[in-house]
Amino acid sequence: MEEHEGFTVGLALVDAIPVIFFSLSMIIIASALSGAGITFWIFLIGAILIVLSGLCKVLWKLLLGLKVGDIKILNKLFVPLMASGFMIAIVGAILGTILKVIHWGGIIKALVSIPALIFFILGFAGMGVMGYVKSTNKRDDFNKDAKKNWIAQFVNGFAQGMLFLGIFFATKG
Repeated sequence: MEEHEGFTVGLALVDAIPVIFFSLSMIIIASALSGAGITFWIFLIGAILIVLSGLCKVLWKLLLGLKVGDIKILNKLFVPLMASGFMIAIVGAILGTILKVIHWGGIIKALVSIPALIFFILGFAGMGVMGYVKSTNKRDDFNKDAKKNWIAQFVNGFAQGMLFLGIFFATKG
């Protein structure tokens, strides 16, 4: 049996759905920070690294699906790019708080408004399910099992879609 049997172009396309939702969420947040100087740029660099991590994983699965081969570096870049991107984005948020260009009172009020709060609850519940699915499987086994990847990507797509809708409605209030 081939090591990545069942990794198809369809799986890669489904894997792209959460990346698209996350990218849209980052565009909305970056737009809200557009006048925040250095905070905007630091956040943007972090967001770009996170999106690149997802794109690397999508491209890895796409190349597997197209039978080009297992370009391992694309899969291995996922965690370091994701982790460094989130760390940089968090530094941007901390700096924005220190420089008083991020006003948390208004943000929190928008985040807990209805319907945004409902979408955030659904999104975080989906992320919890995703975390559970990943935690109950060995990483190497998970990276080779197409069925588990299908489940994880549908859950992740749902979660990222809900978070996107939460951010969208929070910024429209």
